[in-house]
Amino acid sequence: LLEELLGRPVPVRRVPLVLLDGIIVFLDLLGRMGSRWAAKAELARIGRYYATESMLVWDAAAGRYSSEATPTAGRQTLQGHYADLLQGRAWAERGDHAVF
Repeated sequence: LLEELLGRPVPVRRVPLVLLDGIIVFLDLLGRMGSRWAAKAELARIGRYYATESMLVWDAAAGRYSSEATPTAGRQTLQGHYADLLQGRAWAERGDHAVF
């Protein structure tokens, strides 16, 4: 999607889950010294969940996840959001969701 909007290849880095697990353990240890780090560890756990679990509905009859059977809400699309970011009509303010 980004490559299509940008008109060029987008470099992608794959991160092994074991690295994310290590970051979670590290942040958990730091979390014992302060709630700020504990919150970051929880955010990393949430990130790991979304990185590994399908957000699509399981179609048991077909034996696969189905985008067609997955309910949608609203009118904003990821493609539209990316286009707005690239045109400066939106920004990605993460606030409390920023890791660093």
